[in-house]
Amino acid sequence: MKTSNVEKPTGPSGLQQWFPVAVWLREYQWGKFLAPDLIAAVSVAALLIPESMGYATVAGVPVQIGLYAAPLSLIGYALFGGSRLLVFAAAGSVAAISATVVGGLDPSDASTAITMTAALAIAAGVVFLVAGLARMGWIVNFMSKAVMGGFITGMAIQIIVGQLAGLSGISKGSGNTFEKLWDWLSKVGSWDWTATILGTLALVLIFTIQRVVPRVPAALSAVVLASIVVAVSDPSIPLVARIPEGLPQIGAPTGLSASDWATLALGGCVVALVGFSEGWGAATTVARKTHDDLEPNQEFRAFGVGLIGAGLLGGMPTTGSLSKSSAAMTAGAKTQMSNILLAVITLLTLLFLAPAFQWLPETVLAAVVINAMWSSANPNKVFKLWKENKIDFGLGLVTAVLVLAFDLLPAMVVGILLSIIYLVYRVSFPARAELGRDPSTGDFEAIGWMHGSGLEDGRPDVERIPGVMIYRFAAPLVFSTAEAFKGSGKQMLIDAAAKGPLPETMVIDCEEIFYADVTGATALHELKAYFERYHVKITLARLHTHTRQALTDDGVLAEIGEDHIHDSVHAAVAAAKT
Repeated sequence: MKTSNVEKPTGPSGLQQWFPVAVWLREYQWGKFLAPDLIAAVSVAALLIPESMGYATVAGVPVQIGLYAAPLSLIGYALFGGSRLLVFAAAGSVAAISATVVGGLDPSDASTAITMTAALAIAAGVVFLVAGLARMGWIVNFMSKAVMGGFITGMAIQIIVGQLAGLSGISKGSGNTFEKLWDWLSKVGSWDWTATILGTLALVLIFTIQRVVPRVPAALSAVVLASIVVAVSDPSIPLVARIPEGLPQIGAPTGLSASDWATLALGGCVVALVGFSEGWGAATTVARKTHDDLEPNQEFRAFGVGLIGAGLLGGMPTTGSLSKSSAAMTAGAKTQMSNILLAVITLLTLLFLAPAFQWLPETVLAAVVINAMWSSANPNKVFKLWKENKIDFGLGLVTAVLVLAFDLLPAMVVGILLSIIYLVYRVSFPARAELGRDPSTGDFEAIGWMHGSGLEDGRPDVERIPGVMIYRFAAPLVFSTAEAFKGSGKQMLIDAAAKGPLPETMVIDCEEIFYADVTGATALHELKAYFERYHVKITLARLHTHTRQALTDDGVLAEIGEDHIHDSVHAAVAAAKT
């Protein structure tokens, strides 16, 4: 077969991993890509500008801070990120974390809160850069999707409830999410009904446009129409504060104490964890459609540069946004040039359109945020785990409830601790099974699997081999699994004794025991000694090279004997029957 013209898969080069901008700019087809990238930039700006302003209110800072965060974070990711279309900007998750961290520092005034918010973005960016340079991308493998799913769901509900007061033109209550909801309902007599009606109509309009004419910028349409209504009718409802005209100055935040920076550094770790969970999810979703090869360490560095850029321009923390990235793809974006153009559009908005926002009602901005968080607040992502894994469902549900009953940081800490405890539990009690022969194929299948401390049925039609018991242990044989390995082996022999005569041979299928340490070798030695008390021989099948070497070094293979080590379960069973 001729394969000379077949494209071969390749990984990213060193230049692509460190300076991807040099690659895509070199290959950029200006005549073909510039127009669609510009159209996409304009389309995404219609979503990014009102949402960024809304997310700033979630973070507890003036609306312009959300806009300040966009330009350099967009450009930073465009220069160093691996995704061709990921939009890196303000998001509800990191905005909520920012509000919690900065609020915990009890800033003395609004100016200090703004400074702390920018510093938090820089702190999170440094965390990402250090993690990327230290090649800690493997950390993404330990993010529990159940815990993060529950956290995001609870956080989205928390943000929506927090916006209800703004939607009704009243002050926000204190306490947890349930208390804020009750406070809002109990103040129904104090609602500003002009603001409530206008905000509700804006929310209905946004949802309707998204469903009926999805190509029309729904959030921007609501913002523009509401601003026109307010400018013409001049109702006495709360309006967004006037946005300063001109561009913000670039520079590191000043005036913070060492203890403030230490707290912000810890908060930056939380922002990085939550931000990367959402951003990595968005990036991988986009990559499945664009066929980009993402490398976690590269994304760490790109996220870091983007966040530091946001902080240096006086903005708030940012992360990858799935909704904005999807909007870019729908609008026909080709490369990260669309995001560079989007950054320029945001700067032009600050330069020339800032005065227009003086008629924007706070209630409409609350409606924009509620709409933006609506899909994330859908609890189905947690409830569907019930069919997939009951423990994952429990982890996700507990984390979501903790967010609502307490706050984001306590829920995150408890959720991570629960994930670690569950991981240790699963590692300590891996799947174990007794095998039998399938009469139709002759293959060896599980009669019953043991997961944790419970037994799950396997194949009821498989047959036990007279005189032979087959034990499969699906984990490395190390200190954390040694007791489970030894205990399950003993229990299988006890169960066999209760059912009939003892087997003459125990075959241990070692296919999934890809590593063994000293504790594991000792457990095998002790299990062998236990079996010998009842005149049952141990035979090993499908022993890996590394495991063989570890067991040889410990001396346990010499005790078992080379004639009791076989390349397959079939060979081990055949030898036991002769």
